Amino acid sequence: MSPASGRRRLPPAERREEILKAATALIASSGFKGVPLDAFAAACGMTKAGLLHHFPSKDALLVAVLERRDELDLTNIAGALEPAKDPASARELMTTVVRRNLTQRPILKLYAVLAAEALSPDHPAHAYFQARLSEGRAMFEHWILAWHPRPDLAAVELLAFLDGLQHYWLRDPGIDFLAQWETFADRFFTV
Repeated sequence: MSPASGRRRLPPAERREEILKAATALIASSGFKGVPLDAFAAACGMTKAGLLHHFPSKDALLVAVLERRDELDLTNIAGALEPAKDPASARELMTTVVRRNLTQRPILKLYAVLAAEALSPDHPAHAYFQARLSEGRAMFEHWILAWHPRPDLAAVELLAFLDGLQHYWLRDPGIDFLAQWETFADRFFTV
């Protein structure tokens, strides 16, 4: 490839990471359905055929974007994963997660946009989000809320609060997310 074309050779792992980063940004700003495959390729200085070499379809690219987000999240909290024994340790762990999420506005936006689009059963990420909700509830019940008398109900309440607050914060960055979290946590993490 000539330097004038703007394209450059990268090792496959680096190219894949570049594609995933660009796709994450494009989906967060325009939604999945709003971005043609050519736009994903162009954002990386590639042809559509070049992108399809790394991801066989637009749907495969979407799933890879979501899986990358999950991997990054798990990598960042893996060292802290042991079940919370009481409300104080659960709150501390969740506050760490909340603070981390506040540094990832584009990822939160990506997730919010895709979660809304994927409500439709024909969306390529519909099954992913259904599984993610089920796994998230189970994770919260086991790791965060095992101390709670009704961890099943508490998990839904906690996830609903966080999702709702994230949506409001994405619409209005002036909302003091951390203050809202602390006010909620004062009530929620009690016995």
